[in-house]
Amino acid sequence: MTATPDARAGGVEAAGPRYMFTGSGRIGLWLTALGAVGAVLAYLAKWQCRFGGAWIEGGQYTYGCYSDVFPLYYRDGLGEGAVPYLDVATEYPVLTGGLMFAMARSVSWMPEGLGRAFAYFDLTAAVLGVCLIVAVVGTGYIAGRGGLDGDRDLRPSAALLAGGFVALAPAAVLTGLINWDLLAVALLVSGLVCYSRGRMWAAGALIGLATAAKFYPFLLFGPLFVLTVRELWRKEGGPPAADFLRVLAGAAAAWAAVNLPVYLAAPHNWATFFRFSQERGTDWGSVYYALGGYGLFDSGDLDLVNATGTGTLVLACAAIALLGLLARRRPPLEQLVFLVVAAFLMTNKVWSPQFVLWLVPLAALAWPRTVRPGVAAAVFVLWQAAEVCYFLGIWQHLLYVSHEGDPSSAGPSEGLPFEGYALVLLGRFGAVAALCALTVVDCLRTGRRRP
Repeated sequence: MTATPDARAGGVEAAGPRYMFTGSGRIGLWLTALGAVGAVLAYLAKWQCRFGGAWIEGGQYTYGCYSDVFPLYYRDGLGEGAVPYLDVATEYPVLTGGLMFAMARSVSWMPEGLGRAFAYFDLTAAVLGVCLIVAVVGTGYIAGRGGLDGDRDLRPSAALLAGGFVALAPAAVLTGLINWDLLAVALLVSGLVCYSRGRMWAAGALIGLATAAKFYPFLLFGPLFVLTVRELWRKEGGPPAADFLRVLAGAAAAWAAVNLPVYLAAPHNWATFFRFSQERGTDWGSVYYALGGYGLFDSGDLDLVNATGTGTLVLACAAIALLGLLARRRPPLEQLVFLVVAAFLMTNKVWSPQFVLWLVPLAALAWPRTVRPGVAAAVFVLWQAAEVCYFLGIWQHLLYVSHEGDPSSAGPSEGLPFEGYALVLLGRFGAVAALCALTVVDCLRTGRRRP
């Protein structure tokens, strides 16, 4: 039986236009198109390496088109059929290693050589492009409904602005294909969509899978716990304890489901990610690298670096917890999550350029509700400008360092010396700090919030 436009008893007339978003289907298509444009731009950003020979001839730093995807295809033996964790230690969590292996197997039918390696990159880029589209649509959906706790009809302008920012933010376009981070981003945003719809088990499962791809999604549980405690204390209609437990249990179950088999089959190689995270020294992008270069901090002392990073992160999280508990108006979960992830990056000994992908959807969702839009937009533009400057600076600094260590070179005549690199590094740090300050101010203000 075919429903007619008058079949209100079946909800066709009432549900149809709402589902279509009063154009919601069209907005969904627009968000998908924006995500696809962002994915294509991210691929084109690697043009000189993918098609210009920079990966082969060593010009990846000069052209700023470096990607881990291509060299790790060779380094980890993926082209020779090696299975991550079983045959070779892998420095990434298991879901990322699984994606690497799946992409390598998908092109294994091709003849050996550069063509197959390039096909591996292309296929990986296509899958990560789909992940970007998922993140764009999910972010647009949440923002359009007014946030994770929103219950309004989807608003096209809010959905398109937030989703468009995730798709086309300059730093995201430039860094989208450096590594496999978009997999975790897509899973986390999908989990947040489920959370916003009250599907706590599904939300937890997706967040657990995101944590199995990159560690940072697990940080969400800190703010969620804080708001749960606030609800037990103040009874404001926030997330109940049962929801917190459902999300946590779902995440633990999903994470264990993909990790336990690998752990049982190859426990030593499974633990490589955790050992590598603990044992690696101060890396590019970290504030400790800049302070060490200025002689203000012993960045070569691994124990000191680890203790400082852990201690400052604990202090930052404690301050965010107090903000969540004591603010006169309950802060939105998305704002607290953004603050915790930003604090994690700012205090960490590693801050790779692609980590901006972690912040972009969270920043879009954490857009201030009480601050004038012009002020917020100016801070966001400053942040993106600082991230782009850092993206350009890191490759030029690596070019400088590689020439400096080349005995055949008369001297480091190319690239960016430490002094210039430290400026762009600290500039990015300051811009993220400014974005955090804006978010804190918004959490503390009690004025009327914009819808």
